[in-house]
Amino acid sequence: MAKAGTKILVDTSPTKKVVVSGLTKDATIEACIFDLIDNSVDAASEAALVGAMADSGAMPSDYAGYKIDLRFSGAGFSISDNCAGIETKDLQEMVLRFGHRSPHLGGIGAFGVGLNRALFKLGRDSHLQTDTGKSRTELVLRVDEYLASEDWNLPATKFPSAGKIGTRIEITALPQEISQEFADADWAKNLRHEIGRRYARFIAKGLAITVNGTVAENEEIQLRENGPFEGEHKFYKSADGVAIIVKYGQHRDHRFSKETDYDKARNAQLTGEYGWNVLCNERAIKVADTSDKTGWETKFHSEFYGFVGFVSFVGDPEKLPWNTTKTDVDLNNPSYRMALTDMRKYAEKWRAFTDQRKRSPIPAPIPPKAPAKGPPSPPPLTSASRPSPTRSAPATKPAQPVIKPDHHQFRTILPSDVSEQHCVDKHLKVVHEAKALDLGDLSYSGLALMRMLFEFSVSAYLHRNSKFDELKQFAIDRRRSKGVTINPAEEKSFLPKIEEMLVYLEKNPDVWGAKQAHIKHSLKRMTAHIPTLNGAIHNPFQPIDRARVFSIRDELLPMLRHLIEM
Repeated sequence: MAKAGTKILVDTSPTKKVVVSGLTKDATIEACIFDLIDNSVDAASEAALVGAMADSGAMPSDYAGYKIDLRFSGAGFSISDNCAGIETKDLQEMVLRFGHRSPHLGGIGAFGVGLNRALFKLGRDSHLQTDTGKSRTELVLRVDEYLASEDWNLPATKFPSAGKIGTRIEITALPQEISQEFADADWAKNLRHEIGRRYARFIAKGLAITVNGTVAENEEIQLRENGPFEGEHKFYKSADGVAIIVKYGQHRDHRFSKETDYDKARNAQLTGEYGWNVLCNERAIKVADTSDKTGWETKFHSEFYGFVGFVSFVGDPEKLPWNTTKTDVDLNNPSYRMALTDMRKYAEKWRAFTDQRKRSPIPAPIPPKAPAKGPPSPPPLTSASRPSPTRSAPATKPAQPVIKPDHHQFRTILPSDVSEQHCVDKHLKVVHEAKALDLGDLSYSGLALMRMLFEFSVSAYLHRNSKFDELKQFAIDRRRSKGVTINPAEEKSFLPKIEEMLVYLEKNPDVWGAKQAHIKHSLKRMTAHIPTLNGAIHNPFQPIDRARVFSIRDELLPMLRHLIEM
């Protein structure tokens, strides 16, 4: 009889050297510096947001007063900010823990490795000082001593607050190759330029980032307004809640060869700025990319010169399509795959336009329009109003009542959160107008636009669900039953009237799927409001008050939203 074996435990715990080597091996110097900036930006975001907004995934609308200062020399590097500081408990329990993710839903310090990676990569000695206004904490990391020890804990010291909120990290004992880079003025200048591109959205909102005393400027590539090429923008959400905003158009300074102010030399200087820009929670991940990763299925060539596009992802950092160094996109991410479809389509639209312009004159630029009250599809998850943050922003967030937004308090036909994923071309433009038109100011135009929006949305919805031909045949048969002659040529270009659409939808409730009961009342109200909607266009003697216009909008909205989004 075999003897019973003795159970043993096999140690699979990693060594510090293996963890640190894996963490820093493929990270560039620039990526490590960006990691540190990301942490400061997140601290500024936390300080700028108050109450429930901080836990909602919101992005601040104002960073005025917040500063991040970077200093480089051959002897060392420092980064300091006047943001919220790090709570002593957080420093003890999570800030330097390998892989502990950011608790801020709208954050960019997403993967819990950035600070560690930077400290271990950039130098052998680091000194961290942080002050929240309540307490001050200091920590010293000597990399060689830490790696030689089996203890994973680092000693730190807590002091009373010095009254100066913020964090400062100083790194010395630099490796020779890093020391040489940090001593190079041109390297620092190039880094400042890259910071201006990567953090442009934050700089535009008032965040000040300085490199060796010089402020980094907002260097985000700008789109041309009122040029011959009319760009597009689109907003929708992925199944896991990530907001996606796609926008593209012509480079602000690019001119086509047939335009009167065309300058070949100027155009040539812009070639490095064409392509797609990918942003995650407003931090640029890819800038002016022309590779297959951003949908360029053929080699980027002169037909695409002038094209500039932006695709922005906003949401939980864990669900965004970036890699751990935030230098590339994750092609397997579901949100990115959704956006990639439009990115490819929009690049092809640009190519078709440039091909057409070779055979016909360039249309004259559109006259400038008056400043709009707001964008037709504002980026979601943004705090709307809040006192401007200052250097003395409170370290702790005061308790705030949770106020749920009233989704009926908007003055447009459609609220800005209606998904535009399925909208294309003319239908997309009408949806944008419905998000921009103020019903209080333009009540009659609003009624006419509601009618148009319904017709377009029904057609698009039935096309998506392979039901449009059925509607078309239903309308043809209905007219013939009333004695109207429709010949085969007329059948090909036949378009159902709005009244025929309503009768078809009433007789075929299965087209709504599981939402049948939800839509029934809204559809019934649409039928009742047709005389009013038609009268806004055809009857010059039909008065209507604004309150009724808003009431009609509210009754039609459930059906319009379903038609556009589903």
